[in-house]
Amino acid sequence: MPDGEASPAVYRYSRAARTPHLVIALTLWAAGILIISLYVSATVWIAVVLALPLLPGLWELWRNPTAMLALDNKGLSWRNAASGSTDIPLDRISHIRLDRRWDFSHRATIFTDSGKRLRIPPDCLPPHQRFEQALIAANLRVERHHFQIL
Repeated sequence: MPDGEASPAVYRYSRAARTPHLVIALTLWAAGILIISLYVSATVWIAVVLALPLLPGLWELWRNPTAMLALDNKGLSWRNAASGSTDIPLDRISHIRLDRRWDFSHRATIFTDSGKRLRIPPDCLPPHQRFEQALIAANLRVERHHFQIL
């Protein structure tokens, strides 16, 4: 490979906010508000208060931001709309901790050789089994922690 050319990606993950799950959830919530308004005769202010949680979902649906994570021979990087872009060279990573939380979600924390901790944003986090396999394939030390309180 010539100098200056980027190495091929070992692992790449991206996700858009506009998903069928979001559309279904927003539709069901709006239908619930409509049913409460029509059949229970809820006052207008109650319907408005119940409709407020729809606004962030509708904003995400309209904007459709993407989140991505890439692991290649040079480093680990991720990008999302909320926190921007982060790049970490592989030789600066001490280890990566993968936690399963009590709500069955996953969290990934990167520990650098200088002691700094960086958390990968949840929207950038790929499915944990494939991500762990990619980290191990890149010769990174991975720690798994299941359901810890602290």
